[in-house]
Amino acid sequence: MNEHFFAATGTPPVIAPETLMDDPHARFAALRTRHPLIQLGEGHYMALRAADVLAMLTDPRTIQIEGADYARLNKVPDGFAADFIRDFFLFGNGDDHRTKRRLFARSFAHGAIRAAQPRIRAVADKVVAELPRGESFDFVERMAARVPADMIAAMLGLPQSEAPHFARHVYDLARAFTPVYPHAQHDDIEKAAAHLFAYVEEHMRARLDAPKDDLLSTLVADWQADPAISFKCLVNQVFGIIIGGSDTTRAAFAMLVALLGQHPEAWAAIQADQALIPGAVAEGLRYEPSVASIARFTTAAIDIGNVSLPAGVVLRVSTMSAMRDPDLYAEPERFDVRRQDHPRLHLVFGSGPHRCIGEMLARLEMQEGLAALVSAVSAIEMEEAPRMLGFASIRQITPMSVRIH
Repeated sequence: MNEHFFAATGTPPVIAPETLMDDPHARFAALRTRHPLIQLGEGHYMALRAADVLAMLTDPRTIQIEGADYARLNKVPDGFAADFIRDFFLFGNGDDHRTKRRLFARSFAHGAIRAAQPRIRAVADKVVAELPRGESFDFVERMAARVPADMIAAMLGLPQSEAPHFARHVYDLARAFTPVYPHAQHDDIEKAAAHLFAYVEEHMRARLDAPKDDLLSTLVADWQADPAISFKCLVNQVFGIIIGGSDTTRAAFAMLVALLGQHPEAWAAIQADQALIPGAVAEGLRYEPSVASIARFTTAAIDIGNVSLPAGVVLRVSTMSAMRDPDLYAEPERFDVRRQDHPRLHLVFGSGPHRCIGEMLARLEMQEGLAALVSAVSAIEMEEAPRMLGFASIRQITPMSVRIH
């Protein structure tokens, strides 16, 4: 049916996903000039141009891909990982999405996160003070991973000393969110999901008996007053928040610092004027995003450029490609911490009702982390620059070996 459907319209090129892994920015740039869409597999497409990406994020003929559909299409084996994918509010729509997301709306509101800014800076200052001077270390592990993990632990009420422990499982579970589910790594993903579920459930059940002044206690109390979802589902929402609050910010912050290390004039400018830091964070998120695309599902036929997509297919909108599109940004291949043409709503955080709930927290963690670093460190010597791997969903970052002075 799809072949006949496309015969009367443009036909998007079929691109093997593995060919996009090496230098995806260059591949997207070459493809984007000729094609509004590419096909990644049967019933699986990707929009590349900024205008189409912006439109499809809120087009009523597309919806966020449901967790059940994601698990089914990717043949994710039943278990803790599949249950999490089906349950987490990110993979929901309508009332189901609103009910689950509402649980966290108060705690992640801009005012609440702004109030936490001094605590974020205190965490960052402590981490920077503990970094070794004059010797090589992995910046991803020693700083970029610690600030968001320690902060999300503090917000939820989990012991900060346990943050490195649960963060390792978060990174394993995050591998599930790729364009093609990595079945070869499923055992590690499933073990991580099982461990995180048991860990979060233990702490939440403890709050049932002995509430504390933390987000977990608030969530449990609200759930007891109005158990609109099962307790198991509530646990899955919490460890989804842990993933969103630790893995993506870790990679984004490390890559931002790496970019500044590779552009010493930008590092010097920020040291001279820390008012440039918010712009530097926005530019790092644009230039090398840790989340590269958002998966949508078509509910009706849609024309994109010269291609007509039928209902019932997966449409990935490539925010990564869109943020290097010259129709959206001037000189998009240039890393510029003074850039003035960022849209009011940064595309990396999505759009519409599914816009990232942790946007403000992620921004402030990166801003305060960078402020703490430039205030205490005169120079960063890059010995091994990191690479951001992947072209869709959550990307993975390689180690980053540095010396600081």
